[in-house]
Amino acid sequence: MPLYEVSLSRTYVIKIEAKSAQDAAVLSEFFLGYKDDSTENDKETFGLELKEIDSTANDVLEINGVEK
Repeated sequence: MPLYEVSLSRTYVIKIEAKSAQDAAVLSEFFLGYKDDSTENDKETFGLELKEIDSTANDVLEINGVEK
């Protein structure tokens, strides 16, 4: 099967309870991971196999306090 390299950009808005805004930023970056969520059925159905995932950017853009 041909191999392709695809660059993606995603933005997430995360609500997190933390001790401070700094902790919220650091912990969000640390714990929001990346992985292959495709199932064996997906791989068979779509004829795909993710070979490698590299996180190239993981930066906090903005932090705002919100009401619970």
